[in-house]
Amino acid sequence: MRFNFKTLLLQAAIIAVALCVGATAMYAWQARGHKVDEPTVAKGGMSNFIRELHNNAHLDNLPVQVIENYN
Repeated sequence: MRFNFKTLLLQAAIIAVALCVGATAMYAWQARGHKVDEPTVAKGGMSNFIRELHNNAHLDNLPVQVIENYN
């Protein structure tokens, strides 16, 4: 089957646009992956009383949950 020039040019344009859209989506996805939202606790969301209870729980033999890679 023979393709004329307009059909070939249209297909090339569609492929080029699809590649640009895919590259833009991948870039946006990777750029968003490096942004880390800080939890409210890290911003000082807890009152001082609650923070002291949390920090000194091991002194009262209370169970303390250890969260990996936190702070």
